[in-house]
Amino acid sequence: MVEATAKTYENPLKRAYSVRYGDKLLAITDTSCYSVAEEAVWLAGQLPQNGRKPEYASALARLGINEPEKILEKLLAIGALTEKPEKTWKTMLGAVFSPSIRLVPAQLQERFLNLFGLTPERLKKIFPWLVWLALAGALPGLWLFAGGGDRMLPAAAFGSAKGFLVLALVLLGSMVHELGHSIAAATSGIGLRPIGFSVYLVYPVFYTNVSGVDRLPLEKRALVDCGGFILQSIYTLMLLVAAVVLGSPSAAEAVRWTMLIMLFNLNPLLRTDGYWLYKDTYSALKHKRWMRAVHYVYLVAFVAFSVYFLRFVWLNIGHIWTEFGLLWNTPAYFMQGGYKVVMGAYFAFIGLFGGVRRFQEGKKELNDLLVAARG
Repeated sequence: MVEATAKTYENPLKRAYSVRYGDKLLAITDTSCYSVAEEAVWLAGQLPQNGRKPEYASALARLGINEPEKILEKLLAIGALTEKPEKTWKTMLGAVFSPSIRLVPAQLQERFLNLFGLTPERLKKIFPWLVWLALAGALPGLWLFAGGGDRMLPAAAFGSAKGFLVLALVLLGSMVHELGHSIAAATSGIGLRPIGFSVYLVYPVFYTNVSGVDRLPLEKRALVDCGGFILQSIYTLMLLVAAVVLGSPSAAEAVRWTMLIMLFNLNPLLRTDGYWLYKDTYSALKHKRWMRAVHYVYLVAFVAFSVYFLRFVWLNIGHIWTEFGLLWNTPAYFMQGGYKVVMGAYFAFIGLFGGVRRFQEGKKELNDLLVAARG
């Protein structure tokens, strides 16, 4: 009994962003999504953020609740209170070198959108128009990326791009991408989602908690999967305007890199948005024989692509290492084009990091297919 009461618990619902979904509330935290009764969300809001069982039981008793120990066990059972992991050297080092920071809470997004009258209901109405606006950015952006759109740029846009400005614009585009997922989730009825920030090795990354998307029908899941591309394409349109009107070479270069990132994210053979779109489609249709046949082809394509990707990285690792050495010894090289090596290495790292997890999942999926075929 002493061991149980000594454990520390945390209250993830205390700072959760809640939206109504059916007869319950979706309580959205930084990493999870809980479907709970409205009373449970209210109750969690009255309890401490952290504490031991006796402290939570005392807080429940002060609220005038009968049998507080019994209610406490129910809160633990539904995940409204969770055991707080003990701090270890590993977790502390992880917090330093790969932090997980809530950058843009859902509540802040809601307040900002409300300034413009953009409620979830209104966003749902205008979202089809946003798709057309996204196409207006994506198509010329692709043209410029492919090298055929240079003629639409003024002469000034062919000057030297500023490396730090290009990186800043590309990073801003990545955050806009995550905001697109959040807005798409809100228009689909599961609420705005917090945008987080972390670091992989030396690379900053943004992410959005879209847990609970599996409760949506396929077409809405697909909308959430593609929401990032929609808003990022509109952002690309703004960069194109800056490149054409202001003659900004940095904006033009940011368009090229943003388009490359979007194409990378569309690849279903890596752990990207394209992968989640394919996975959601497969999960919804895997009971159909033709979909299982498609998945066999997909797994073969994944193996072939993995071999190609590993070979590509292996053949270029020496060049990347040399370029990083040049950057280390000559920081000014970053502004002269060295930033391209940094971003290229980012794609290689993300591809390798996600590829390992994807390979593990692929083995399980192949085994499931073989079991289904025998059945």
